[in-house]
This record gives sequence, structure tokens and C-alpha cells, in this order.
Amino acid sequence: MRLLRFQQRPIENRIGVMIDANRIAELSGQKNSEPILDFLHDPKHEARAVQTLDNAKKQLANPEEKSAKGVIGLDSVTVLPPIARPTKIICLGGNFSDHLREGSASLPPFPVSFLKSPTSLVGHKAPVFYPPKVKLLDYEVELAAVIGEKCKDVSKKNALDYVAGFSVFNDISARDIQFAEMKRGFCNLGKNFASFAPMGPFLVTPDQAGNPDNLEMELRVNGQTRQFSSTKNMVFKMQELVEFFSSMTLEPGDIITSGTPSGVAIYRKPDKTPYLLQPGDLVESKIESLGKLQNTIVRETKPTRLPSRHLVPA
Repeated sequence: MRLLRFQQRPIENRIGVMIDANRIAELSGQKNSEPILDFLHDPKHEARAVQTLDNAKKQLANPEEKSAKGVIGLDSVTVLPPIARPTKIICLGGNFSDHLREGSASLPPFPVSFLKSPTSLVGHKAPVFYPPKVKLLDYEVELAAVIGEKCKDVSKKNALDYVAGFSVFNDISARDIQFAEMKRGFCNLGKNFASFAPMGPFLVTPDQAGNPDNLEMELRVNGQTRQFSSTKNMVFKMQELVEFFSSMTLEPGDIITSGTPSGVAIYRKPDKTPYLLQPGDLVESKIESLGKLQNTIVRETKPTRLPSRHLVPA
């Protein structure tokens, strides 16, 4: 199923299951801090979702019904990131063979990672702010796996049993700051400005997501394809990543991203300048069976205060 976390008053942390590309069937009673995970932990969640969808479709099929109770248009809500407050967002560096080639890098002997802060997380159609101190802004379409159960030292064979679902992720990167940091052996601020982790629109459960190691990926800027690849080009597959990072203990809501394929702006030759992100750019990140994430780059003219509708609930 495709689950959506959204905001629409009077309840600002609601969830629903997608009926089609434009309509949501709301799942009632989800007011907790992580409503999608709470819903999935209910042993009867599948039956509840099926019943909710069936009721919505019956109402929509009845010509005498002027409106269907619990059916909401996607364009009438603010879409929030599927997860509100992950304790960890673990992002991979150099995990696609085609990306390694474009950066003239060798295959890593183990998954190389960095952390993104939960405060960088924003949802579908939320603005991505271009900070004044940044000169080289870049994009990275990635597959995100959301952990559903606490786990430690899991086996590769059982690793995906702990994944609640998958989503689309864009690892926005300030390359000038990132590369300056990497010369000193670390990577932090260049990946962690506010709004630098767009994610969504949906959390797609494993039964509908397909094989996470063979999904087509694409990123477009203003309609022009910049990245086009597949998760089959990952060096370390998703079950290997869950196995590896479970050594540090993974908790419900933690996010592990796949790394990105080739086509990022910073490695474009002979001139990267036309490909770097600029204010006004529309960035569309798409992964097969998981949907399309859209965000617009907005110049930050003063200290960032995200609109309250994009803040995760306390």
C-alpha cells in the first residue's frame, strides 16, 4: 500500500492510503508522533486499509453521493515526510558503480556513510532553501528504506524483514562546503542545511515496492533528465546495508538511503555550472513503483524559518 502523511486542519498529523494518483482515503485515529509506523504495527492494519479503500471506492462509484466521506484530494493537503522524527538518517557515499566511475573513485571495501539531521527533512512540494553561504548546490536521487522494527546485528538473509517500506529521497548537497569538509576527513554541514533532505511523497510497503535492488531511478531539473539509472547498480544492496548498519542498532523510523547514481552536477564536464541548482528550479525525483517527489529551489534571503506546515509535529 501507499501511505501518505499529511497536514490538513484541524488535525495536523494525519495519514491516509492512496486510492489513485489524486485521492487519499483517510485512516482514522492516527494522531501520534509517527502515525504511519503506529498504523503498520497494528496487527490488523492490512484489513483496516482494505476496508477503508473499499468503503471509499463504493462511495465514489455511487452517482447519488455528492461527496465521499474520508476521501481527500491530494491537492488540498500539505504532504509531510512519511517519517516525522527519525533518530538517524544514514546516507551512503559512493554506492553506485556508475557514480564511482564519473567521480574517478574506486569501489569501497565497506559501506561508506554520513548522517543527515532530522531537521533537514522536508516533504513533497516543500521548498528547498538555497543558503546565502552556499555556492555549489547539487541534487542526488536516492532510494530510502525506513526501518519498522528495532534491530541489532541482523543477518543479510533476514535484513529486509525489518524494513517497513520504501520512499524517494533527494540528498541535496552544498558541494563547496562538503568538499572543503572532506579535505579534513569529515562531512557534516554541506549535507545538513534546513530542507536538504526532501523525502516522499509516500511510504510504499514492501509488497508493492518491488525488488529494492532493481528499481529504475530518474531525476529531472525543469523537465530535463539529469540522472537516469537503476538500483541494480548499487555496490552494496539494501539488505547488505541494513545488515551492516544494524551493528549500531536501528530503531523504528530510522532511514537508510542507497546513495546516488551518476549524473550529479558537480561531475559534469566540461562545465558543471549550467547543471548546478539555482533558485526557481523545479527538481523531480522519481523511482519506479515509489512515486515522484517534487521540490522547488527557493533563495534564502534571511535566517530560515520553515513554514509551520512543513515542520514535523512535536
